[in-house]
Amino acid sequence: MTDLEKEKLLHPSKWNKRFDGPTLLSYYIDFVNEITQNVRKTLKCELDVPYGTTERTKYDVYGVDLPKDSPIFVFIHGGYWREGDKELATFAVPVFVRKGIKVITIGYDLCPNVKLGDIISQIKTAIEHVLKDAFSLGCRNIWVAGHSAGAHLAASLLFDQLWLDKMMKQGYLNLLKGIVLISGVYSLEPLLHTSIDTDLKLAKHEIDTYSFTTLDIKNNAPIQGLKVIVTVGECDSPWFIDQSRECAQKLVSLVDNVQYVLLRDNIDHFDIVEKLTNEEFILTKMILYNVFNETVNV
Repeated sequence: MTDLEKEKLLHPSKWNKRFDGPTLLSYYIDFVNEITQNVRKTLKCELDVPYGTTERTKYDVYGVDLPKDSPIFVFIHGGYWREGDKELATFAVPVFVRKGIKVITIGYDLCPNVKLGDIISQIKTAIEHVLKDAFSLGCRNIWVAGHSAGAHLAASLLFDQLWLDKMMKQGYLNLLKGIVLISGVYSLEPLLHTSIDTDLKLAKHEIDTYSFTTLDIKNNAPIQGLKVIVTVGECDSPWFIDQSRECAQKLVSLVDNVQYVLLRDNIDHFDIVEKLTNEEFILTKMILYNVFNETVNV
C-alpha cells in the first residue's frame, strides 16, 4: 500500500457519496454549529461545567429542567484527538431532550498540547463526575456515546479494570447501562508515520495500551448489566468499517451484550451522527429504545 492510499483510508471524508471531501467537512461544521446555536437559545442548559483544571476540560448539559431522575446521554466528539470541541457534539440534543433525556457533551484537551493517555484520563474523570452527580440526583440510567476518536475514548472505559472497579466500589457503575461506539478508531499502529501522527506523536507504550482490538484482556472481569452498540456506515472508509467489526468481536469476549450494526443507505462517517437529529433514523431509534428499556436485551 502506498502512503497516499494509506492516508486516504485514514480520512473518511474521502469515501462519502454526498460531496467532495473539503465540501463535506465544511457542511458538517456548519450543520452542527447551527444545531448548537439553536439548542442554546431554545433549551435550558448549563454550559462549561468544569471537571478538570484546564480551559477545555468542561462539559455542557442540555435539558437541565427535566426531572432529576431523567436518563442521561453523554456524547464525546471526535477529530482524531487533535481537533473538535464539545460545541460540535450536539447532534442528539434536539430529539433526545424532547424525549426526556438530558444530553451532556464533553470537551477535552487536544494533541499535541497533551498526550493521548492524558485525554483518556480526562474522559474517565469527566464520566466519573457525571456518574457522581447523576447518582446524587437519583438518575434512572446513563448511556455514553462517542464518534470517531470519541468512540475510542468511550471504549476506553470498558477496557480499564481499575476504573471499573473504582466506579463499582463507589456505587456508580450500575447507573452506566450502555456504550454506543460510532465509526470509531480502535487500533493505533496504522496511524504511525502518517499526517495524523504529526500531532499525536504516538509512543510504543501508547499503541500497546490503547489499541483495543489487540489488547490482552484475559485478566479483565466480564462486564454484566451493560450493553455496547458498535456501529458504522457503509460509506465510511473501509479501514473504519474493519475497525468497528474487529472491536465488536473483541468486546464479545468481555461484555455480555454486544450489538454490531452496519448502517446501509449510503450512510457515511459524518451523516451517521448528523442524522441523530432525525427521530426516525435507525440509530436514533435504537438508542432511544435502549435508554428506555435498559433491562431488555434486543
